[in-house]
Amino acid sequence: MSSRLLKVDMHVHTHPFSPCSTTTSHEAVEAAINAGIDVLVFTDHDTIWSGHEIDELQQWAGHQLRILAGIEVSCLEGHFLVYGLDTIDGLRYNMSASDLILLARRRDAAIVAAHPFRFSMENGNYCYKLDIDAVEVDSSNTTQTAGALARKLAEKRGLPRIFASDAHSPCDVGRYHTLLSAPIDTISDLIRGIKTANSR
Repeated sequence: MSSRLLKVDMHVHTHPFSPCSTTTSHEAVEAAINAGIDVLVFTDHDTIWSGHEIDELQQWAGHQLRILAGIEVSCLEGHFLVYGLDTIDGLRYNMSASDLILLARRRDAAIVAAHPFRFSMENGNYCYKLDIDAVEVDSSNTTQTAGALARKLAEKRGLPRIFASDAHSPCDVGRYHTLLSAPIDTISDLIRGIKTANSR
């Protein structure tokens, strides 16, 4: 018997951790609940939420959804979503993607190429060479052309396709989500879900 599928939005930015976002964490939670999201993952730019901060927000949200935290790391070759880091030690702005992956692998973290063709063809094509776990193929910041190229990347590499909002405002939270098998209560559960995700 298959597990229930959960709606997971695993790419959401909040203010003030991500200066480009206009969404407070409480607004993001409320928007996610209204959108029927089961698991909300904050991935602020080059910043990791502490476990204490997530616990406080989870207490405020109650049992309406699960809240987790990852990070979007700005590398020389583009942006990468990383799940499973609990500290920014070793991370630096515009580090190489290869260095990020080495660090993430040492900590058993999962790595997803975020909107790989958003900024340049060169960045997207570089992902063909990288040891990544999945490819974000659609979001509120992905054009039709960039999305098609990301899908091709995922298909050629045999990698799971991730759909996520990349929300910077409340109206975008939950617009795109990935269906993953329950349970997803921890980052380890999310990593398992990402690595075994079906293409949907």
